[in-house]
Amino acid sequence: MERAELFHPIIFNDPKWASGYYKRNKKSIEKVGKRLAKELRKAGFEKGNILDAGCGFASVSVEIAKEFPEAKITGIDLGEPLLDIGQSIIKDQGLENQITLQKGDALNLQFKDNSFDVVINTFLVHIVENPVQMLNEIERVTKSDGKIIITDLRRGLLAYLIKTFRTAFTPEEALVRIRVSKIRKCKLTTGLFWWDYKYL
Repeated sequence: MERAELFHPIIFNDPKWASGYYKRNKKSIEKVGKRLAKELRKAGFEKGNILDAGCGFASVSVEIAKEFPEAKITGIDLGEPLLDIGQSIIKDQGLENQITLQKGDALNLQFKDNSFDVVINTFLVHIVENPVQMLNEIERVTKSDGKIIITDLRRGLLAYLIKTFRTAFTPEEALVRIRVSKIRKCKLTTGLFWWDYKYL
């Protein structure tokens, strides 16, 4: 099956659409956050500065913050309605001192080189117009001894049943983009629903 065009906007600027997206995906994104937090714990991470590049409504950041109370997390996204939802979640969880959200572009990160101990990027590789540029930016702002976790939807058999997966890359297509980028080399792993690229 060939990759399909996105059926939603690249930037979630419409409050109604963003609210619907949050309601449809809240539980699944929370699970992803828990999974990534376990990966970081297993890799020996305890505290440091984390960037959630393309944080959406910040549920991944929230789950990681709960697991690592000494970590400081910066979440960036271009969708202001999603950031507003995320800010409400953070306030409800009492995590305002740990998580900071701000409008920002994952293709042009406004941070200095080697700024973060961990950079996380979820479900964005297949959405942005230039994934290679985003991967280069992730590499640039990650410390040389830092950790990177990138996860995205996988276009596989589920694409025949669920249209969301039709817009994603196959693992092989993702690797083509990864290999021409400057991001540090590691192994791509796959699950039924997603692929991961993790430097831990």
